Amino acid sequence: MIGTKPLSLAGLSLGLVGLLTAATPLLSGCDTKAYCFANCGDSTTTGTGTSAGGNGGAGGQMFSTSTGFADSSSSGQGGCAPTNGGIEACDHIDNDCNGQVDDISGNDYTKPKTCGTCDNNCLALPGTNWDGATVTCTLPANAVPGVTPGTCAGSCTTDYYDISPQDGKCEYYCVKNPSGATTDTICDAKDDDCDGLIDEDVNLCTSLTDCGKCGGNCVVLNGTPKCTNNGMMPCGPMNTKCEIAGCDPGWVDLDQSYATGCEYQCTPNGPEVCGDGIDNDCNGFIDSNDPNIANDPQIGVVCFGGTQGECATAAHSGLTACVANSVDCVGANVLHPGDAVEMCDLKDNNCDGVVDNNPADAGSACGTNNTFPCKFGQNQCQNGVLVCVGAINPTTEKCNGQDDNCDMQIDLTNGQPPSDAVGACNVPVPPPVGATSPCMAGTKACVGGTVQCQNSKGPTQATDKCGDDSNCNGILENQPNKMTDVHNCGTCGNDCTTGAVNANWSCQTGTCHFDGCVNGFFDLNNDQKCEYACTFVSAVEACNGQDDNCNGTVDEGAVAPSPVSICGVSPLASTPECTSGVQVACTAGAWKCTFPAGVCTGAAPNQCAGTSETCDALDNNCNGFVNETSPNYGKTCASDDGKPPPGDGACRTVGTRICDAADPAKLATKCSAVTASCASLPGGCTEKCDGIDNDCDGSIDEPYSSKGTNAANFYKPAVVKLGANLWMYEYEASRPKSTNVVPGTGNGYFSSAPVGTTIDKTPSCSEPSKIPWFNVTADEVEQTCSAMGGFICTLAEWQQACHVKAPNCTFGYNAYGAACTSAYTATKYCNIGPSYDFDPLTAGDQDGLLPTASAALGNCWADWSSINLNPANNKIFDITGNLREIVSDTPGVYRLMGGAFDSAAESGSTCDFSFYAVDNKFKFFDTGFRCCFGSDPTL
Repeated sequence: MIGTKPLSLAGLSLGLVGLLTAATPLLSGCDTKAYCFANCGDSTTTGTGTSAGGNGGAGGQMFSTSTGFADSSSSGQGGCAPTNGGIEACDHIDNDCNGQVDDISGNDYTKPKTCGTCDNNCLALPGTNWDGATVTCTLPANAVPGVTPGTCAGSCTTDYYDISPQDGKCEYYCVKNPSGATTDTICDAKDDDCDGLIDEDVNLCTSLTDCGKCGGNCVVLNGTPKCTNNGMMPCGPMNTKCEIAGCDPGWVDLDQSYATGCEYQCTPNGPEVCGDGIDNDCNGFIDSNDPNIANDPQIGVVCFGGTQGECATAAHSGLTACVANSVDCVGANVLHPGDAVEMCDLKDNNCDGVVDNNPADAGSACGTNNTFPCKFGQNQCQNGVLVCVGAINPTTEKCNGQDDNCDMQIDLTNGQPPSDAVGACNVPVPPPVGATSPCMAGTKACVGGTVQCQNSKGPTQATDKCGDDSNCNGILENQPNKMTDVHNCGTCGNDCTTGAVNANWSCQTGTCHFDGCVNGFFDLNNDQKCEYACTFVSAVEACNGQDDNCNGTVDEGAVAPSPVSICGVSPLASTPECTSGVQVACTAGAWKCTFPAGVCTGAAPNQCAGTSETCDALDNNCNGFVNETSPNYGKTCASDDGKPPPGDGACRTVGTRICDAADPAKLATKCSAVTASCASLPGGCTEKCDGIDNDCDGSIDEPYSSKGTNAANFYKPAVVKLGANLWMYEYEASRPKSTNVVPGTGNGYFSSAPVGTTIDKTPSCSEPSKIPWFNVTADEVEQTCSAMGGFICTLAEWQQACHVKAPNCTFGYNAYGAACTSAYTATKYCNIGPSYDFDPLTAGDQDGLLPTASAALGNCWADWSSINLNPANNKIFDITGNLREIVSDTPGVYRLMGGAFDSAAESGSTCDFSFYAVDNKFKFFDTGFRCCFGSDPTL
């Protein structure tokens, strides 16, 4: 059964004559080319004998037993026929028919060599490696001599150790290192104290000779080393390293590098000192080049550039600094003697000890003008202040025929007359308040050095005009009534009719009053001019190209009808381009419909009826349906639609059909899904044996011999290296679609198949936790292994893998050394019925098929880890049990090796049990296979 479901025999092709069920204990004859026992050839004959070991002639059984097939209950009479000439032999048969089995004369069944039974030799038990002198035999109570096996025990012989005391065997071969007899402190990748552990006493975290790895020797030039771990465990080269613990006196680790050690010879003697040419603080820098020079007490002290005058004042102080390896006073305001020139300011500017001696700003010319009659003077320093001596400066210009302001213009200043020749003259009497007057005052002018009055005016007439004192007597006379005079309304000269256009005016209480427009005219801009001629029709404007309400605007405010009424839009249309996106406007006295681009492009008035629908996500003809001429629009699609299998493989994405903008007819659609990059997938581009194109190169589960277009990624089966040119599947072969409960489907025919059988070309996988491929023929094994770049394993290759290079290994269990286990133990067992109970919770013995490398089994693998050929994969799982495995023997003959979940006894599952021979067409539910390779299939 697989999992907890019974495995049906129906439909299985059996090449075995007489085989009915897995429980049939005995078969007669092997006259068949499909299945035979031992080395059956063309002359195979039918026989009736039995064979428990698989090499006893032409007859045999499918599942061996431990008692043979003679009737031992007849005591030599009736049904018992003497065998072996009536002489008792060690064969578990009552040869002399005396009712006792193996009662051989001279046998002492208390001795180790025949412990309880004639074939229970304690001195030759595989895997015990006992010292012969210490071997003992203990018989159980009420033991029957020759029938009941005794219990063997013993002490380990030289260089063998029992590191699993519960099994009582000295399974561990080891030669102790004399210097590591009790501890394993030598880092040499060896078990020096033979306790089953390697280098367990070496402290890779702190050892100065093995820091992080064997041979990781820590040495520091001119210093002391240390081994430091970053806190991550276990300690190794990536997290543990040698560092400098300290330097010898007179040496400094200047570059902070373990590789160069304490490379700088120097002894610190305090902070860096400016000017001594010594690296006082041993940081690799000297004097002014040392960034730590500020630690020198001479540096950073307040200083001055001189001792006299301004050089010694606080305003010109600085700080000491190391400049060019000497102490100097520096600062933005520092002043040294001679840096500044002397000025007239009662200060010693040049720091020579004397104030205002020969100031640089004295002796210069002064004054404002040197034009006659003016002249310049000279600046003289008097009590710290410059005084101008001897200067004649300009005065105010006057109308006197002289150049008073020295601007080379007589009686002018900047081209203007002098102030005494400026102003009014002959000023008349002012008119009454609010009135005007024709009289005007004159203006003074400088003429020939004298002041004269020019341009004065007198009265214009004897009688006053409205608002004008025409006779300049200061009194208004003979004035109109400005409260009612339309020509002098409110004020003189305010004529209400001036500028009137088709309007009526009057003067009321001194204010012009607008009395409305003449009939047939309108004032549009409220400027009281009736410039617009119009005939009034209605206050509500209609779309007719006329100004119905005479407001100066034609067709304004006309209420637009709906697009359905005048534009040809269907009442079913609901999308924006046919509703809110449509503009209905009155243009040139008629209604006009304006649609978004590409919608209802026909002629008015029914613009929509003549428009063709295109694939652009718009209702082009506003009939209430979008893209109705593109029936695939919006349907689900995939990135590999139309591509031949396997399409886009794992890179396949799903989208919807959208409009194809590149289609000239604007009707076609395309899929929005875009092929993904396998690098973006959770599993990356790694090709797996799962029936999927994981790296998306058009090939499925491609092997190393045919890597496809993406050569960096192909299926890399789990294999174990058995020799220089031999690799084998680590797990029993499975199909790509298999899981831990489902075996998958498909046959292994690639090039040829029986008539009526399809060629499925199913690849084979080497994966853990998969139901292995059973019910397979040798032809399928040959073809699927070849397709994977390998070949069917030979009998010798299979046995080499099972023996783990130790010819006396009985089973493919986890054991390696001079001797291997010969029977099940509490920790070493495989899926062999009835020794292994498939379902221990159910009464009786249940047998069934398990997934590859099932966790339910204990150490069920041939252990190649000590052979040093496999850096990663070093276990061949289930080579004993689970499924018998088809291997090639002689041309046309194949062997079934390793036992199966339904084997009747362990003895039929050993590495050397090659009893079953089948032809290329044989297949059965308990039979599977592995593939072998002449080169590494993962490269």
